[in-house]
Amino acid sequence: MYDSVNRVEKDAAGNYWFLSDLFGARSRWKVYYDMTNNSDKAEALISCTPFFTVVDKIGSMMSRGVPYVVDKDGNEKRTYADIRNILHNPNPLQTFSSFVKQAEICLKVFGYCPIVLVRATEKSVPKAMWIVPPEIFHIEGTGKVFRQYELKDIVSSAYIDCNGRRMELEDYEYIIVYDSNILVESGRSADVKFESVSDSLSQPISNWIASMSASYTLLVNGGPKGVLYNDYTDQMGNVALSSEDEKEIKDSFKRDYGLVNKEYPILVTRYKLGWLPLDFDADKLKLHEEDKRCTDKIANAMGINANLFTDAKYDNLESAGKKAYQDVIIPDSRKIAECLSKAICPEGVFIKIDFADVECLQTNKEAEANTLVKVADAMQRLLDKSLITHDEARVEIARYIDIDPDNPKGDFDNNTASSVSSENNINNSKENGNKDE
Repeated sequence: MYDSVNRVEKDAAGNYWFLSDLFGARSRWKVYYDMTNNSDKAEALISCTPFFTVVDKIGSMMSRGVPYVVDKDGNEKRTYADIRNILHNPNPLQTFSSFVKQAEICLKVFGYCPIVLVRATEKSVPKAMWIVPPEIFHIEGTGKVFRQYELKDIVSSAYIDCNGRRMELEDYEYIIVYDSNILVESGRSADVKFESVSDSLSQPISNWIASMSASYTLLVNGGPKGVLYNDYTDQMGNVALSSEDEKEIKDSFKRDYGLVNKEYPILVTRYKLGWLPLDFDADKLKLHEEDKRCTDKIANAMGINANLFTDAKYDNLESAGKKAYQDVIIPDSRKIAECLSKAICPEGVFIKIDFADVECLQTNKEAEANTLVKVADAMQRLLDKSLITHDEARVEIARYIDIDPDNPKGDFDNNTASSVSSENNINNSKENGNKDE
């Protein structure tokens, strides 16, 4: 820990890394993360706390969904038991909630989510479904796309590259849920790629890593910053320090001062040295602000309100959560459900993911009551001015409460009943008069 507590090195691939031997184990932080590269996206998810926080929150919101298997009329049937079973237990390690959470995280980070289907036969309901990390999943294209109408004419092969082994997949053994642009390169055997909004996060994530590395350096190598110099003013004293003297001073200073579990002794030396302090204020770097700035940019890119990650008021949190479900979670759930329906359901059977139990999506009874009072007052004014009929008012009220405007349940009060009776008599008289004519 005394030698090179924090340093930058370059590897054979040209990547620059922050290196540290803190607590005896070497940690690695890249200086720059290329978010157009799947491997860098996977590393950034581990290294960048705001990035992981945002996408994990989105994944957790998706995990609140409840799956249903229905026909075209929305009815569940016993014959769909096999499909319901594979949804509730996609594989030996996951339930539906953890499965869709991982799928949503893949969608937000990589723009697509490859799923391997373990089938007994080509058309059978899968025995298991596994989400494949996108950084090890590859699709090789034929280089042709715009005049093709079958998958085999666009994709030459799909495989998983795991520990140097290439696991080939047939067309019926995988599906891809995607929320991004598909890029088919012209060259044969070139990978089919998916461009997503996370591709634009290279700079914010790299800036956050840099700010955290700077904070780490200040904490470990903290203390006053300045320059030691030879303070002799006579001719002999201006002779430069020998390399041995310089090393002794540096080693002593580096060994003795710091902020992490160390005392801060006074440096004593037999040499006449001066200290030139550098005007360096850590607060002016505003490293702490990079955390919020990075979170805001990532949240905005993912389409959710950053209030979900702050100490906002309850109303703001509820509003942000509701908007996140409406704009991000529910649309993504439909993509996942449609893709799974196409892959594992027979024709006319559909998978639906429902979020009716989510608190922020519940109907606000107080707001409904206030709206109904305003509508009822408006209808009464229109009735008093004979601008609408009683039946027309009931039709409009039925938009806000569950009533049948044509078949009321129970009896009206006397005033209302006489008014309705008079109105019906007038209408009947008009109809009879028209018939006589």
